[in-house]
Amino acid sequence: MKHARHGFTFIELMIAMLVTTLVAATVVSLISGFLTAIAVQDLRSEAIVRSASIQAHLGLVSLKTRMSLSVSQQRVLLWLPAETLAESGSGANCAFDRIDLIEDELHWFEFVQDVDESWSLIEWTVKPELIPSGESEVYFTIDQDYWNNLFFHLRDSELLRRSPIAFGLGSPDLAENETPAPRFIWQDHNCCLNHSIGVEFAFEVLNDRHPMRAEVRLESALAFFDQHPICSEPDS
Repeated sequence: MKHARHGFTFIELMIAMLVTTLVAATVVSLISGFLTAIAVQDLRSEAIVRSASIQAHLGLVSLKTRMSLSVSQQRVLLWLPAETLAESGSGANCAFDRIDLIEDELHWFEFVQDVDESWSLIEWTVKPELIPSGESEVYFTIDQDYWNNLFFHLRDSELLRRSPIAFGLGSPDLAENETPAPRFIWQDHNCCLNHSIGVEFAFEVLNDRHPMRAEVRLESALAFFDQHPICSEPDS
C-alpha cells in the first residue's frame, strides 16, 4: 500500500521561488512606473500652478508698464508711471523726462542665485518713504548703464524693497542660453521698440536621484501705448 507524498520536491520548490521572484519583479516594476508617473504628474502640476502665479504677476505689471528702461538676461527695469505723458508735460518742457521715485514706480525684476545653486526671481521696488523730498527726481534716458548704476546705488543704500516672486528655479535647457541660469527675453534692446517682456526657466526635482525637468517660457505684452516723445525722433 502506497503512502501519499507530502511537501515539495527540490525542483518544485525552485520553480515556485522562480515564479514568485518573477511576480515580485513585475509588481515592483509596476509600482516603480506608477510612482514615476505620479512624480511626473506632480512636477507638471507644480509647474503649471507656479508658472501661472509668475505669469499673473508679470502680466499685471506689464499691463501698467509704459516702457522697459533696461533689459539684460538677469535683470530688467520696467517704468510704471503715476500719470500720463500729457499730464506730466503740461507744466514744463522738461517734465516729459522727469521720473519721480516717490510718485512713479520703477520695478526691477532680477534672477538671483541662492546658496543651493537654484535661482529665485526677485522684484525690487523703491521705498518712497525713505527717499528725501528734494532728491526724488531722476530723468529719462535710453542709457542702460545709467539705470544699472541707479539700481546698485538704491540697493546698496537700502532704498529698495526686496520681494521674492518665485524660488527653486533652474536653467532652461536651451542651446542658445549663454549662461546656465534662468533669463529674461524681449523683442528689442531699444526701449522705444520693445513691446514685451518674458522669462525662460525650468523646474527640477529628483526622483530616485534622477532629475526631472519642466521647461517654462512665459511672455507678457507691454500694452501701455503712452510712449516717450524721444521715440518719435528720427534717431530713435
